[in-house]
Amino acid sequence: MTRFLRPRHLVVACLLSPLAVAAQSPATTISGRVTDAAAGAGIPSVQVTVVGTNVGAVTNDQGRYVIRGAPAGTLSLRAIRIGYGETVQSVTVAAGQAAVADFTMRAAPVNLSPVVTTAAGVTTRREEVGHTDYSVDAAKTVETSPVANMTDLLTARAPSVQVLNSTTTGGGARVRIRGTSSLSLNNEPIYIIDGVRMTSNVSSIDANIFTGGTAPSRVGDLNPEEIETIEVVPGPSASTLYGTDAANGVIVITTKRGRAGRTRFNTYVEHGLIEDLHQYPTAYSIAKNGTTARATRLCTLPDVAAGTCAADSLFSFNLFDDKSTTPLGTGERAQYGLQIRGGTEAVRYFTSGEYEQETGIQKIPDFDLTRARTTGIKLLDAWRHPSQLQRASLRANVDAALSPKADISVNSSFLRSTLLIPQSDNNAAGLFSNALGGPGYSDAVSGGIPLHGYRAFTPLEMFQAETYQYINRFLGSVTGNYRPLTWLSGTAVLGADVTNRNDTQLCRRATCANSGTRRQGFKTDNRAWFYTYTANGSATGSFQPTTKLGSKTTVGVQYVNRILNGNETFGSNLPVGSTAVGAAAVQSAGEFTTISRTLGAFIEEALSWEDRIYLTGAIRTDQNSAFGTNFQHVYYPKVNGAWVISREHFFPAIPGVTSLRLRAAVGASGQQPGPNDALQYYAANIFSVDQVDQPSVQLSTLGNPNLRPERATEAEGGLELHLLEDRVSYEGTYFNKLSRDALIAQVIPGSLGTGATTQFANLGAVKNLGFEHILRAAVFDRPYLRWDLTATYNTLTNRIVSLGPVPFPPGGIIQQRVGYPLNSYWGQKILSYRDANGDGIISPSEVVVDPKTTYIGSSQPRYESVLDNSFEVLSHMLRINTVLDFKGGFVVRNGTERIRCQNRVNCTGVANPKASLFEQARAVALINDPARTSAGYNEKVHFTRLRELSFTFLPKQEWTQRFLRSDNTSLTLGIRNVHIWTNYTGIDPESNYGQDDVQNDFQTLPPPTYFTLRLNLGF
Repeated sequence: MTRFLRPRHLVVACLLSPLAVAAQSPATTISGRVTDAAAGAGIPSVQVTVVGTNVGAVTNDQGRYVIRGAPAGTLSLRAIRIGYGETVQSVTVAAGQAAVADFTMRAAPVNLSPVVTTAAGVTTRREEVGHTDYSVDAAKTVETSPVANMTDLLTARAPSVQVLNSTTTGGGARVRIRGTSSLSLNNEPIYIIDGVRMTSNVSSIDANIFTGGTAPSRVGDLNPEEIETIEVVPGPSASTLYGTDAANGVIVITTKRGRAGRTRFNTYVEHGLIEDLHQYPTAYSIAKNGTTARATRLCTLPDVAAGTCAADSLFSFNLFDDKSTTPLGTGERAQYGLQIRGGTEAVRYFTSGEYEQETGIQKIPDFDLTRARTTGIKLLDAWRHPSQLQRASLRANVDAALSPKADISVNSSFLRSTLLIPQSDNNAAGLFSNALGGPGYSDAVSGGIPLHGYRAFTPLEMFQAETYQYINRFLGSVTGNYRPLTWLSGTAVLGADVTNRNDTQLCRRATCANSGTRRQGFKTDNRAWFYTYTANGSATGSFQPTTKLGSKTTVGVQYVNRILNGNETFGSNLPVGSTAVGAAAVQSAGEFTTISRTLGAFIEEALSWEDRIYLTGAIRTDQNSAFGTNFQHVYYPKVNGAWVISREHFFPAIPGVTSLRLRAAVGASGQQPGPNDALQYYAANIFSVDQVDQPSVQLSTLGNPNLRPERATEAEGGLELHLLEDRVSYEGTYFNKLSRDALIAQVIPGSLGTGATTQFANLGAVKNLGFEHILRAAVFDRPYLRWDLTATYNTLTNRIVSLGPVPFPPGGIIQQRVGYPLNSYWGQKILSYRDANGDGIISPSEVVVDPKTTYIGSSQPRYESVLDNSFEVLSHMLRINTVLDFKGGFVVRNGTERIRCQNRVNCTGVANPKASLFEQARAVALINDPARTSAGYNEKVHFTRLRELSFTFLPKQEWTQRFLRSDNTSLTLGIRNVHIWTNYTGIDPESNYGQDDVQNDFQTLPPPTYFTLRLNLGF
């Protein structure tokens, strides 16, 4: 019968254990080799630790390790590595002597990361934590999958992680983990790279630079080739110790490191093509009188049905299907890189360099090229190819053992990029506004310029607007570890992320679309510096008070300082040939600065019992410069536990069950207000006093001295089940997150006499809850075929709990209402429609519209699923990977078709007699019904996309060594965005304009298809 220690015994044991361990015998050395049980070869990167201490080592390329500073006595050693089952063995060593302990590890059929990295930088076994997180083997994924950027690396890799990418080269992505929680603040996760906070702004382009919606993200600056692993920390139950700003989750990035052994070189070359395989809608024009398009009167189908327009002509034209008019061609992609890693037991290094270039699919069509040639217009490359990205990156990571008790890691990277962004999206002079908005004929003329089916401007004019973003970015950190005693270790991290961003936009004189004064020429030149400084310190004491009880205590502090400053210059009415702001006839300038500082401290206690029951409790407190002056500190507690119940003596021996672990966690985290939301600001103004204008100041923002962070509390519970000797594993999680003190911009009465109309206050509450399921299986494993499968399924229910005591404006299409999802769609629905007279045309009297505004649906997917298959054939020389991605239960606004019907009058529902009754009915409800409702264009969507398909050839090592002198060679053909199956009537349900919380398909490029060929050579 097992006897449990009473609580007071646990407390006494934890307090006395440091003294007991400190009194142990002098330190000694343990060395050995870790080999594969099947092949007998050494296994690199195995973590070998002395259980109950902070002492350990990592194996080199040959699988050898040396642990220095270990205590004497009978010790338990633990070896863990991804892809292998955990191994534990005992070794006895005398004081001051050396011992040898060799390990044999068996490959795990299902690959799971055995460790997680905590906020304190401490590596902990995954089975010891009560919350869930998800790991991505970035190094392996990049080598064998069509991954071009960080967006591709995160998409469809983990449950409840929704990635909505910009579809233009260099555009940024939005990432949402377990839904959205804030009405006013950023809903993005924070990013930690090698222990330091990084700048991760979305929509990172100056507000005065207009492209229509496309904007880059600073996360996109990261080079996936440099990354070893990514851990997704999904919510407050896991992210408590990351403090204020971690309520939306944390993405923890670890870059590649050197390994002791001979110097190894890895070079890769990738080339690819980018194609748009979508079918674009045809433009229709139905007309009366004559066959010459410009002499006709345009009609609509209801006009025809009513007899008010006797149409005698129908025109249709699809400029995307015509080779001379299409603005879409074939894009290109190229990538070249070299990585070097190696070192000794004392010093290890990793260094890399890469150059990447991508040209998007947008182009000047043939008819415009002919016009430029015949009129003497000299075409610049930026006009011919208005979507371009060039990027070069360098990285150097060094790890050095200063002594058996101290080591240091230095990480540094530098990136330089140039991005050219085309005019598109919600832009009157943008590509799709004109390409999808033209009439059903191609011979219209505007200002003497043939339009060839375009609405107002052709691509030659649009693409003359040159919008560049130049980035120079340094990311660096220094991490020091010191282990003065076998039970005590300390870690200090200093890091900086410094980014210089230069945004420019130029219309040379007599160029660009003839809109307003653009052709007089203008230049915008805006420069910004982003600084993110991190300083962390922590100390961990690991004790083994008894043979059954383990204890680990961590205390830490963290300081993060984020600064943004910059200047903006603008000049209009440029002289001929000038491209400088200083040469403009009219000039203006401005500057800006924002500062945000966070100082936090935490303590965490983790207990383990007989290596099967684990309990962790922690609390963090933060001060932040964005808090109101009347609010100084915030506290975030957490507690989690895990129980490997299958190790209990009472657990029955169930055939096929390898292990079962139960876990639960509760934790809190926060989201700081905007840097200046709590501050009161004044603005200069002129007021009339006794009919005389007098200079004065007026409140422009009221501020709020009581402003607090938004606070999220999350509870989660789950289980992990391993079956058939780890050939099958299942992980299930339920989460319930309540975000309180949500910031709401409440309307203030004009009688206050301020320039401000709103004031931020902590009023709202939002709930997110759902289930996450992961099934991993080694389905089949024979010399001629191996089949591995990973399937995920997750659900999300989002609901606004409160909007505070002040009435909240209902809004329009997107509304915020208590009891309904955040950013949900509302409108006057079409109740019914029918062709009563059988003439094939829907008239206004044949459509019934709901007189009330009602709920339509959520803007967030309510359920998602990913099916990832990997097949190895031909004696494992050919690997085939497929990724199927499913999303459903949400609404996408088909804004493109809506504007084509309502404003362009060229959609099928308005002008094509063969249009479906549904297309006609929603157009009639939009244009002819008194409600003028666009609810018919808010579509309930589901889709399945074949996200990735890749074929990797892995020739036998003896072949590559003989002919290429390479010991690690692979050739991968990859395709991204292969095909989609959907009920969506628009071009693509993942088309997205802008960087907001709501996806909006509005005159936007759909996701293109990438075809890439990659060669990896290792020496």
